[in-house]
Amino acid sequence: MKVYKLDLLTLLISLFSLGACNNPDQIGLDVDPNNGINTAIDDNTTVLAITVPEEKIFTNNLAKYPIGYFIDPDLGITETAVGASLNLPSDSLKFGTNAVLDSAVLVLKYANEFYGDSLTSTYRFSVHQLNAKLNPLTSYYNDMPLAYGNTEIGFKVINKIKLKDSIAVNQIRVGKPDTITKQAPQIRIPLSASFINSEFINAAAANFFKPAAFLTHIKGLHIKVDPIGGGKAGGIPFFDLTSSGASKLELYYRNVNAKIDTNYVTFSINNSMSTVAATFSHDYTGTEVATQLANPAVEYNKVFTQALGGLRTKVTFPNINQLKQLGAIYINKAELILSVEGGSDVPFAPAPRMILYQTDIASQRKLVPDLDPYDSRFISVGGFGGLYNSTSKTYTFNLTAYIQDLLIGKSKQYALYLAPTETEMSNLANVIKPSAGVASKVVLGSGKSSANFKMKLRVKYSLLNN
Repeated sequence: MKVYKLDLLTLLISLFSLGACNNPDQIGLDVDPNNGINTAIDDNTTVLAITVPEEKIFTNNLAKYPIGYFIDPDLGITETAVGASLNLPSDSLKFGTNAVLDSAVLVLKYANEFYGDSLTSTYRFSVHQLNAKLNPLTSYYNDMPLAYGNTEIGFKVINKIKLKDSIAVNQIRVGKPDTITKQAPQIRIPLSASFINSEFINAAAANFFKPAAFLTHIKGLHIKVDPIGGGKAGGIPFFDLTSSGASKLELYYRNVNAKIDTNYVTFSINNSMSTVAATFSHDYTGTEVATQLANPAVEYNKVFTQALGGLRTKVTFPNINQLKQLGAIYINKAELILSVEGGSDVPFAPAPRMILYQTDIASQRKLVPDLDPYDSRFISVGGFGGLYNSTSKTYTFNLTAYIQDLLIGKSKQYALYLAPTETEMSNLANVIKPSAGVASKVVLGSGKSSANFKMKLRVKYSLLNN
C-alpha cells in the first residue's frame, strides 16, 4: 500500500467534500494516485465461481436460427433443429392444368454466425414434415420437442460450411430463357418429388384456398443435421429464417398444353400467419460438466459457460465486506479479470464476447450499474468490457459502480452471472437474456484455479488518513 502526502489545502478540500457528500454515487470517481490518500490495489478478494445450467430460451421470432450437430471436447454433444411453417403465396393458389413437377428446393439462407468445424466435417441436413402445425400464439422454448414424421422428404450433404461464398443458381423466367444468377450464401435442399406431387401439385384445391387451410394441410417442415461421424466435430451454422424471402420452398413445374413452359412458385418461411421454433439440446455425459452439475456445492478449478441454453457461471464475492474494515474508502476502479483455462481455446476459439449481469432478490436478471444507461455511472459498452483479448487470453469487466454499491449498502449481493453473448450489444435489455444468437463456449479458471488462470477481482481504492 502506498501513502501519498497532500498539501494542506488539498487535504481540507478532500475532507470537506467527503463530509458534504450525500450522494453515494459520487464515490468511486477516478483519483489521481499523485493526489490520492492512502491509495492501494487489492486483488485478494475471494471469488467464488460455479457452473450452473442456463435458463431455457424463447425461440419464436429469433433473429437467426441454429441448425447443427456439434461434438465439443469439453462439453459433449449439442444438437439444434428447427420447425418452420410455410407461407401460402396467394389465396386460391392453382398450379394449372396438366402440371408436371420439375424440382422442389428448400432454400435456407445463411446468417452471419457459425461455430465448429467448417472445413473437414461433412454435414447431412435432413427434412421431415411436422406432425402438428405451429401456433403463432404459443410460446415455444428450446426444450420443447417438435414431433415430426418418420419419412424423410429431403436431404443435402454439405462438405464445407461457407457463410461468405455466393452461389450460382439457374433462375427460371416465365416466357423467357432461363438465366444464371448469383445469390446470397445458402443451402439448397432438394425435396422428394413424391412428397411434392402428393401434397402440392396433385393435392385438392381447397388446401390452397386460404392460409389457414394451407397451414392445416402442410403443417410445416422439420430441419436438422444428422449425427456427425468419422471422428469429426461438426458444428452449428445459423440461418436467416426471418427476413422476407430469404429462406423458402421453391417449386419448379411445367404445364403441358399447346406449349410447354416452366413455372415456379415460392412458399416463404415466417410471416404473420406462420411461425418458426427451434430446439436446442445438450448432452454432457462423460464430461466434467456433468460432474459439476451433479455436485453444485463443490467449487472446482475451472468453470464453463455455453450459449444456446447451455451453461452459465455464477460468481459471488463472499468476503467483499472486508474492504469496509479499511475505513473510509473510495473505489477508483474494480475489475473482474477472467482467464481462459489453458488448452481450452483449441481447436475452437472462446466466445468473442461475454456478458456479465446481476440478479435481484427474485432472481430476475438486471444490468449492473456500470452497464445500465439509466444509471448516472454508466460507462459505455466499450468501457464495461467483456470482449475476448486473444493476446492475454482474458476477459475483463469494469465493476466499479457495482462494488461501490455493495460497500456503501446501496445494494445487496445476490449473484453475478457470466455467459457468452453476441458481439453486437446495441440492445442492452436483450443482451442479458440467454443467448440464442451464438453457439460458442468459454472455459474459465475459477477462483480456486492456479495462479495462471485464477479468476480475480482487482480493486483500486483510496483511503483518507485518520
